[in-house]
Amino acid sequence: MTAEINKEKFGEFVTTLRKEKGMTQKELAEKLFVSDKAVSKWERGQSLPDITLLNPLAEVLGSTPAELLNCGKLEESKNIDASQVGELVEKAISLSDEKERIKWLANTKGILIYLICSITGIAGAILCSFIYLVPINSVIWTFEALFAVFGAYFMFFAKERLPDYYDSNKISLYGDGAIRMNLPGVNINNRNWPHIVMSARTGLLSGLALTPFLFLLAFYLLPPHIIDKWIKFLFLIAAIGFIVVPIYWAAKKYE
Repeated sequence: MTAEINKEKFGEFVTTLRKEKGMTQKELAEKLFVSDKAVSKWERGQSLPDITLLNPLAEVLGSTPAELLNCGKLEESKNIDASQVGELVEKAISLSDEKERIKWLANTKGILIYLICSITGIAGAILCSFIYLVPINSVIWTFEALFAVFGAYFMFFAKERLPDYYDSNKISLYGDGAIRMNLPGVNINNRNWPHIVMSARTGLLSGLALTPFLFLLAFYLLPPHIIDKWIKFLFLIAAIGFIVVPIYWAAKKYE
């Protein structure tokens, strides 16, 4: 049976090391580019950090990855025997496995949310197609497709952590294959990146689900000739409201 890390003991050890360094949870979080809520969950034994954070966490706390996995100090005067090494390796594997389980659960929930938003948006777009002609419908379906594609990327494929050079340089451009995002005036780094991703997910999926219905409302409130003339402009405003504003707000707030 694979040895597992005791979350409570791990949390108590991290708390002890942090206090020895005279750091608050917020200060520790800032050094690791994670939220203070994440640190709080570690220390309360509710979750464990990603295995990729083990080395930087140990370095910041003046410890070692082995001691973190052991949930306590290792005596320097004694060599670690084979059984201890094996146990530490098993704990590292269990930490990685737990992260994968959490990711699987998050993806399962994300798939359900994505499907609900997609079905809702498609239903709204179909409803629009029964009321208005092709010029307007083509715009609606184009925007729905864009919301769906970019929403899927940020929901399932966006990187959880950026390369370290984002933290040591002022970079406003993010690129991942065909995906490009430029935020002039904002420094993208690992402090604000999780919030950018979350804002993008929320905005894109909200746009996917709600935009057709918002424009159905606009179709009933505005004269037809205005809708026909300004439909693309109105969708552009919707895109800015759903995507650009939330992303910029999150990026600047946590920069």
